[in-house]
Amino acid sequence: MKKLLFWMVLIVGTVALLGSCAKKEESTTAASTSVTSTTASGSITFGSETLSGTYVSPCYSNAEVAAAASAGYFPPDMLAMRDVLVVTSDTSISEESYGYSDTTCSTTSYYGKDGNTSFTVGDASGDYYKVTYTETTYKLLAGTAAAKTWWEAMYTAAGYPIDLTVGTELSSTGSGKNELNLFSVTSTTVQHGDDDNTTQPTAMDSQVMTKQ
Repeated sequence: MKKLLFWMVLIVGTVALLGSCAKKEESTTAASTSVTSTTASGSITFGSETLSGTYVSPCYSNAEVAAAASAGYFPPDMLAMRDVLVVTSDTSISEESYGYSDTTCSTTSYYGKDGNTSFTVGDASGDYYKVTYTETTYKLLAGTAAAKTWWEAMYTAAGYPIDLTVGTELSSTGSGKNELNLFSVTSTTVQHGDDDNTTQPTAMDSQVMTKQ
């Protein structure tokens, strides 16, 4: 499955909602140290800062998340969400999105992992750095029966039928496209924009993720 398809079925009609969830400070809990099974390795230099290891956002469990699930934009059992970024080599990262069936981000409803290679840091743009990378792999896991049914229905409706097994990760090639993005990196945090293969984003889009 391609990252483009993942975001198409997940975000169409909910871009404003996700932005609201990411920016709200209330209804959050601290990031867990055992969110992802992705192995961290290597480091990437951004000016005087270094990106390495695993970065995790707070757990967001507010009314907007529950409302989106009830409206069919997420699996019906989803009550919370968070972003994760893992540096997997000196030239690659894993961008990961997680949905949870509880409000403390303990029980995974689903996750999607976007593997990006050929990661290159370009010029600084104010407090941000322009970056490029290639979408190489995409992984999807349904942690619950409700998430399995929802994801299978979404992909089928988009013309890409899939067969998921609860608890088993589905791995596929990514789009293979070269993407443009912005990254904001400090000694303890990272945030990025919404990547595009033709247009450089001009603002941050992800939640702020803190190094674990």
